[in-house]
Amino acid sequence: MEYWSWWLGGAALGLFAVLFSLLTGKPLGVSGSWLSIARRKDDAILKKSAEVMEGDQEQVKDDLLAMTMAEFGEDAMADNNPQRREGEANAITSDKSKPKQQFTPWTVHLVFLLSMLFGSYLAALSVGSFELSTQLSPMHAKIFEHLGEEWLALFFGGMMVGFGTQMAGGCTSGHGLSGTAQLVPASLLSTFVFMASASTLTLLMNALI
Repeated sequence: MEYWSWWLGGAALGLFAVLFSLLTGKPLGVSGSWLSIARRKDDAILKKSAEVMEGDQEQVKDDLLAMTMAEFGEDAMADNNPQRREGEANAITSDKSKPKQQFTPWTVHLVFLLSMLFGSYLAALSVGSFELSTQLSPMHAKIFEHLGEEWLALFFGGMMVGFGTQMAGGCTSGHGLSGTAQLVPASLLSTFVFMASASTLTLLMNALI
């Protein structure tokens, strides 16, 4: 099977990561795009709530005051501690100075994931290696005797990857491509861990099989 040259693939990935960040205002991340699609309903609720909070501030303040009194009574509002009132005022001022949360439409992430499939198809056509097959790699054929076992292992492995990316806060593209380019410490550490783990497992599999 033929692949693109490493330098050509690396340049394409780097250029696309920069363009993705410029167009969406967020770092490139495949697992993050999947997550945005999966929780699109929750994001819609959060976006609506943010729009309400950014609206008429006096109305929001009156509504919060009314709900507080309804829940805790008028005695909860009788606070004569000036330091506490000053701290609350500073907290409100600090919240107003924070940048507004940006919500990227989930359709943007869907287009990104579909473009990955279409791009891989074009890449395979460009080197004449496109072929439809239900078989996985020769390594899978050595490990598993039946096709069903291969796909079951692939499904379980995909679940573990999704679980791991949520624990690590990103995947190989989010940490390895976007994060390391920005010298984010967590991304540098995560990239070292999954690269070392993958290399070690590959060496063990080649030695035992």
